[in-house]
Amino acid sequence: MSAEKLDPRPYFTLTNEYPRHRKIRALSDKAFRLHVTLIALANDERNDGNLLPIDVDMLGARPRNELVNAGLLNKTADGYQLHDYLRHQKSAAEINELSTKRRTYGSSGGKKSHHARNHVNKGVHDPECDYCNPQPAEPEQGPPDLDSPGEPPF
Repeated sequence: MSAEKLDPRPYFTLTNEYPRHRKIRALSDKAFRLHVTLIALANDERNDGNLLPIDVDMLGARPRNELVNAGLLNKTADGYQLHDYLRHQKSAAEINELSTKRRTYGSSGGKKSHHARNHVNKGVHDPECDYCNPQPAEPEQGPPDLDSPGEPPF
């Protein structure tokens, strides 16, 4: 079962090896906390690991410098970038696509349950309801009649 089925809240990924990685083991507690917080912030803001200086400095310059010196945070023209963020986390586009799918499926399921509760169970027909008034299926077309005049089927 996927993690999304277990817990629908937004999440980011840290492997079991994360705290044992050589770059992470060398960090102070404050820098470790800053790194995890920045990953969560990047995921929450859907910014693909691009961070503002004010966010990177939330715990002071020393933990930020530790992350930069460890190669976990890269300086950019307008702030910072978490090293290899998109290699380990979902991109903003992937998160938005997943959110759209969930919203669509949730809306569809909500409409179906509304139809069942308020129309089917009560014997009510609503002319505005898509489930009370399904669209007729388009007739299936058989194979083309090759003996009739008209455009060739290829």
